[in-house]
Amino acid sequence: MRDVVIIGGGLSGLAAAYELEKHQINYSLIEVKRHLGGSIHSVTEGDFVMDGGAFVVFDDLQQDWLAELNLADEITHVDGNKIIFNKGTQAIVEAIADQLSGPRLMRMAVSSLGEIDGRYAICMENGLMFDARTIIIAAPARYAERMLYNLRQDIALQLGRFHYDSIHRVNLVYPTGDLPEIVSPPDAGYAFINRVDGSPRTPAGYTLLQFGMRFAPESKHQSLINLIRHQYSLAEPAAQYVGHWPEADMLSSYDDAHDERVRRMRAELPPGIALIGSDYCMEPPMWRGVHRLNERIQQGRDAAHAMIERLRS
Repeated sequence: MRDVVIIGGGLSGLAAAYELEKHQINYSLIEVKRHLGGSIHSVTEGDFVMDGGAFVVFDDLQQDWLAELNLADEITHVDGNKIIFNKGTQAIVEAIADQLSGPRLMRMAVSSLGEIDGRYAICMENGLMFDARTIIIAAPARYAERMLYNLRQDIALQLGRFHYDSIHRVNLVYPTGDLPEIVSPPDAGYAFINRVDGSPRTPAGYTLLQFGMRFAPESKHQSLINLIRHQYSLAEPAAQYVGHWPEADMLSSYDDAHDERVRRMRAELPPGIALIGSDYCMEPPMWRGVHRLNERIQQGRDAAHAMIERLRS
């Protein structure tokens, strides 16, 4: 029997695995995608590094934790209290993954969770079943709903009310001197615009732009690029990349009751099960195109310590 099974290899799940690794706790990590990191992924095109997910990040990450992962010197400060990772935000995913030795079950989907003889059963879509003493669910609400439906239908129904925005992240690189002034989104189709000059992401004299475009998931990437170029009278970019992750941007009211809803769901979970990830942040994970990563990481660390305490008791 596994001590801990982590379902989901995004940032929160990886942070939990890293904390368990440091405490020498037996764990397994299940990830449905081909790669770790969830919506966080970076691409390199020539001398340009672009992000399909989080790009500009609030500067609230714990410095000692970054130093553990040799990332403290891999960031550049931009616009006051914001940073970027010099080699792409995926650097934080790779740095954590490099520290993990526990089993990884990639391209494996969990269909449901149950209880058998005092332990938890994890039923996979391919018919396999695993058991575990504790479980950390680090998956978006739309998937956590399905997993929990047979175990705790009331919580699953609450998760079913979570909905997602559809934001494509369009990265364009231009010589700085060729760019017009691009300050604010011209209409509601633009969720945000990030502009970074003079960073290690590009050679000197180039500017990296990231547009958050609120369009249907099936929108053609080149059509979005053409729309932006027409809107701002832009020439052919030196580099371009478009990323879209269906569960990257959860639509939540984030009203005065949001914190209580999340706390109540967590409190009502069966003992030995934790629910973490960007969908369950107390603050919106993104504000005007700037991402908050610290709470996602802390959720993973806190969940790991809660399971360690349960296992040792």
